[in-house]
Amino acid sequence: MSIHREVVGESVLVSVSDKMFAVRMLYRAIRYGIQGTSIPIKIHPLVMTLIMLLLIPYLGLTQGKQERTESPNIILILTDDQGWTHSSHHADPLIPESRSDYYETPNMDKLAASGVLFTQGYAPNPICSPSRNSLMFGQNGARHIYNQDHEWYKKTADWLTIPRALKMANSDYRAAHFGKWHIAMVPKEAGFDLDDGMNSNHGGEIFGDGYLNIKDYTEAADAYIISNNIENPSKARRAGKPSGHWDDDNAKDIFGITHRAKKFMKASIEDGKPFYVQLSHYATHLSLVSQKEPYEYFLNKKTGQRHTNPEFAAMLKDLDTGIGIIMDFVRELGIEDNTFLFLMGDNGGRMSLNQIAVIDQDRELVHAYYSNQHDRNSPLRDGKHSFYEGGIRVPFIASGPGIGANRVVRIPVTGLDLLPTFAELAGGDVEMTDAIDGGSMVPLLLDDRVEKIKRNSEYLIFHQSSHRRPRSAIRKDDFKLIKYWSKEAKYTDTPKVELFNIRHDLGESNNLIHRYPGIAKELEGTLSEFLEKTHAETGTRDIKGAYYRLMDDIVKE
Repeated sequence: MSIHREVVGESVLVSVSDKMFAVRMLYRAIRYGIQGTSIPIKIHPLVMTLIMLLLIPYLGLTQGKQERTESPNIILILTDDQGWTHSSHHADPLIPESRSDYYETPNMDKLAASGVLFTQGYAPNPICSPSRNSLMFGQNGARHIYNQDHEWYKKTADWLTIPRALKMANSDYRAAHFGKWHIAMVPKEAGFDLDDGMNSNHGGEIFGDGYLNIKDYTEAADAYIISNNIENPSKARRAGKPSGHWDDDNAKDIFGITHRAKKFMKASIEDGKPFYVQLSHYATHLSLVSQKEPYEYFLNKKTGQRHTNPEFAAMLKDLDTGIGIIMDFVRELGIEDNTFLFLMGDNGGRMSLNQIAVIDQDRELVHAYYSNQHDRNSPLRDGKHSFYEGGIRVPFIASGPGIGANRVVRIPVTGLDLLPTFAELAGGDVEMTDAIDGGSMVPLLLDDRVEKIKRNSEYLIFHQSSHRRPRSAIRKDDFKLIKYWSKEAKYTDTPKVELFNIRHDLGESNNLIHRYPGIAKELEGTLSEFLEKTHAETGTRDIKGAYYRLMDDIVKE
């Protein structure tokens, strides 16, 4: 956006970022006369102040606020199992330990510097499938995947989704999804015009691709470790999945996903249509697949204190390269002034990697060892599957027109906020029912004075149950309560309910349940009311997840 002015004998353009300069020059033109005239205009200072107060709103130059672009292009990059600290920029500039001491992500760093870095970005759930369902619907998992109605996935025909919301705002929108789906709804029924199908974790696993039989692989890894007397000093868990292997053609489908997204964006622009594209990467989910060059680079790089694994570092670097390709392509298309780019993780990073086995391109096992890295999300506690911060706090970045660069926002945001945010960015007045648990981030993105997101509740609630061990968490302001609904073998010393002050105890090491019983009672009571209202399950059932039941239904058809 620009405004045209003539105050010094020549025509110049003033961008919105130069808004206060424009106001000052306009003031001078009125107060002291236009250059080239002999008679200045004399106005009383109080009258001048009133004129300026009247002019500023009409010029759209309110300080701190930027204009929203109508029907912009929107890109969402969703990473898999990328922890909050798994980047080479600080997840929170005030916390030195919030960046990796080994991994390298120059393009993510550049993206963070170009827009808003959210220090308290939350995934809707600490596990991939429920998190992705919740993100797509803008609804807490208690309303669907962990609901007492286990047949909910057959009733989503009229549910609001991100593509549907965008097309309600503007029917010209085209929507595409590439990569890992893992949602209990067919992509085209969700409103996508183009997609990669009903892909789950297998799309990024070497075993799922038929690369190697997992049983044979595990036996080979065990034999190697025994014959080479490989020690397991930290008693790491034996696991076949964390394999490392290189693929220069299309590691982890990172570059395949990126290529398909570029092709879709280019076609949409050529047709004059705004687009929404979601790149749901398989990286950095296990297996650990990368190109050979970055693998050898990290193999020879000195490891850090907290991050040590070269196979993971190489895969993350490939992912970062793919993100950089998208950023460059947006500039090549000349659409950066009309395109928003969001990046977030689907859940927290794995806490440990355990047994690692390296396979070459001839499908031969060349090395196996036990990883001693078991605190990969420090200073956060725990990791994926956990309701501690390590399981739900994730990378969260937004960049685009009207968003100031190098901004750091400490207001909690969640993947549930994406649906209403994208709908508002699209320019439509899409009704958000009470079932939509997220709120629009647009005011926060475009006005650095905004300090709150309006949602249907002032609480952030996380929940799982049904085919998983029932757990919940609820946060308000600085306090977070975690509740375990059944016996937890993993946490033998953990009480049923815990209370933490996240601001002063990011590592959640000090349970304040007895110090603040009133706060604990409020949070637990609100949590129970929400779960009762949404008919959420709080027990366990011996059933498959909704995605896999839907896949079974599709096969039967």
